[in-house]
Amino acid sequence: MFKGLREDIEAVFQRDPAARSRLEVLLCYPGIHALILHRAAGRLWRRDWKLLARCISQLGRFATGIEIHPGARIGRRFFIDHGMGVVIGETAEVGDDVMLYHGVTLGGRSLERTKRHPTLEDGVTVGAGARILGPIVIGKGAQIGANSVVVRDVPAGATVVGVPGQVRQRVSAPADPYDVWADPEIYI
Repeated sequence: MFKGLREDIEAVFQRDPAARSRLEVLLCYPGIHALILHRAAGRLWRRDWKLLARCISQLGRFATGIEIHPGARIGRRFFIDHGMGVVIGETAEVGDDVMLYHGVTLGGRSLERTKRHPTLEDGVTVGAGARILGPIVIGKGAQIGANSVVVRDVPAGATVVGVPGQVRQRVSAPADPYDVWADPEIYI
């Protein structure tokens, strides 16, 4: 448990230049608090103590503004920056080294009792206010732009922007430094 907490704190230092000390991160970062409570609730959920697990997750939601269902699977070194308004659904899967900004939703689009939330593979970054909906896969190292709405699979390493989300791939060494996107007609 403490090894995982140490890794989570180090992940904050790798991704947030405002982090000053480990004690500050432990005491003042709601993403860390939400993860601690999620891990406790997740253990109870897997041991079939569903009601107690849900109560702990709701306590975490009340305390941090971050709602992580205890059934969600969260990888190592997960970082939620700022955090308020983040929602992670029951069947969501989040890989290692993933970063979410505030207001992100990993939500469902179905009432079926099946996999209905997204899977984020390792190294994904999701911008503020983005919505990733349904049982889709966001490939390794993909980046989802702020306020994008993604409802289809995203290939590894891609960047997605817009509503609906569109895959935009970086071109190598653009002549114009502001023209960094290629083929705007590729939709997901």
